[in-house]
Amino acid sequence: MSNKRRRAVYLITVLAAAVVAGTACSSNSDVDQSGSGDSDGAACLAAADAFLKPWNTLPSTLPSVYEPLSKKPAPGGTIVRMVNGTIPSDSIGANEQVVAAKAIGWTAKRVTFDGTVEDLNSKLEQTIAQKPRIITLAGWPASSIQAPIADARKAGVVLSLANVSDTPTGMPGFAAATQGRPTMKEVGEINAYKFLQASKCKGRAAIVNLPLPILKISTDAFQVTVKANCAACKVSYNEIQTKDIGTPAATTAIVSKLQSDPAVKYVYSTIANIATGLTTALAQAGISGVQIFGTTPDDNAIKALRDGTNAWWVNQSSSMAGWTSFDAGLRALDTGQAVPDSGDYPLGLLTPQNVPGGTGLPVEPADFRDEFLKLWHAA
Repeated sequence: MSNKRRRAVYLITVLAAAVVAGTACSSNSDVDQSGSGDSDGAACLAAADAFLKPWNTLPSTLPSVYEPLSKKPAPGGTIVRMVNGTIPSDSIGANEQVVAAKAIGWTAKRVTFDGTVEDLNSKLEQTIAQKPRIITLAGWPASSIQAPIADARKAGVVLSLANVSDTPTGMPGFAAATQGRPTMKEVGEINAYKFLQASKCKGRAAIVNLPLPILKISTDAFQVTVKANCAACKVSYNEIQTKDIGTPAATTAIVSKLQSDPAVKYVYSTIANIATGLTTALAQAGISGVQIFGTTPDDNAIKALRDGTNAWWVNQSSSMAGWTSFDAGLRALDTGQAVPDSGDYPLGLLTPQNVPGGTGLPVEPADFRDEFLKLWHAA
């Protein structure tokens, strides 16, 4: 089911649920008229259940917005993935682009930068000078790479940017975008309603984010959704630096937050890499009962889902991201026009109850590689 159809189903379901909740509450003579009693709790849970109903089933096909190219891409092209060396999951997309490139007779390369805007711009300029057909990059807004965008346009190179809220500016150059504002807003809403449902609209959550503008869209949506539905819930916002991912500095910051407010029992990790080592750190600090959730699960997060020590993850898959960025770049080449974010990125809500078994990272739909190759006439 596409995300747009899920939202339509939600709107229909939530109206019906609201009527039921309202009827149930109107018969209760002890309703708290201040807006913080049983009536608010019933309406909040009804809204959460209605929103999440379409997400209870994992997607089995790509959304219909992904249509076939007009023809198979000409062989001999090169795609380069710019990999942020401070974010482990960023390299997963590069690995997937190797698979995708081989299937259409292309070559895939990766260029790793140190997570600073200066090194990114320097490495981008060096890469553009080699004139690959497509360069993919995640998480860095167009404003941070203005000179490379101009030079890519001059060199005839397609830049496919993921996890940005920007609109492509032309073909070639910054010609394709995926996982933009609509997707990130939806990710925040899914996590918010799942938090409301899991906490029975009484919980406290601590957001732990990175200083990347696109991720702030998700956390803003999370906070807006919680505030609009749950007067009893509390949410705090916290940031760590990308260089601290996977280090004691990250887990220490989260543990300190939880120690300062023991009522916080939910931790929203905007990408799973942030939560690396957190379960162990919590146990060492004597903190129990904390539910860890978020987006873009890595191997550790999926293992924790399978053993029941994490609560849920919105599977904005890093593996899928390698293909969607490649796909957007190919569409720009195919049409000769800029390709904006479709707003219908493949997402799934993984829980301990529905996470696929095995040892690898699950992706929904499971046959996504074959589906993309069919779209590219390379099955």
